[in-house]
Amino acid sequence: MMGAISIAIHVTAAATLIGPQILMFFAVIPATWIIEDDEKLKRAITRVIAARFGMLAGISLVTLLVTGLFQYYTTVPESVRAAPEDYLFGTIFSLKMLMFTILLILIYIHMFRYGRRISALSDQVIAAEEDPFSKRSDEVKELRSELERARQKSFGFSIFILGTSLIILWLGVVLGEPTVAWTKLGL
Repeated sequence: MMGAISIAIHVTAAATLIGPQILMFFAVIPATWIIEDDEKLKRAITRVIAARFGMLAGISLVTLLVTGLFQYYTTVPESVRAAPEDYLFGTIFSLKMLMFTILLILIYIHMFRYGRRISALSDQVIAAEEDPFSKRSDEVKELRSELERARQKSFGFSIFILGTSLIILWLGVVLGEPTVAWTKLGL
């Protein structure tokens, strides 16, 4: 019974992590592109979305880790856990954990490289737009252009995060199929 509950929670956490990524990538971020002339509004909307998405992602990642460990110790046969390298499970599990680590690194890079850069540029654009002496200057245009390039790079980087998440999901599905994962390798 606990195994089924753990799997249900694990799958829910995976859906909660990946679903919003897909929604952000294909709908939410492109929708903010409509807001062209009001950086304050765009920034406010993006902050709320990013904060809530970050909260969901953080909770999902911790839940995935906890339920994944629980499943490893309760549903994977002792013979497979004792010598995972003798089974296809070992290869798939190692690859999944590698991809999970890469995902955490990508999220960190996205937050601290792109997130901070976009935030700083957005602050500069807002300040320049509020300054009556620079409103028509080339400074605002250049800042807006630099901000747009940073947002485009962030959006492009998000492709790697989404792709990594999907690969982890697919590897998890394969791990959940005993006829595949627990196949003994012919050594």
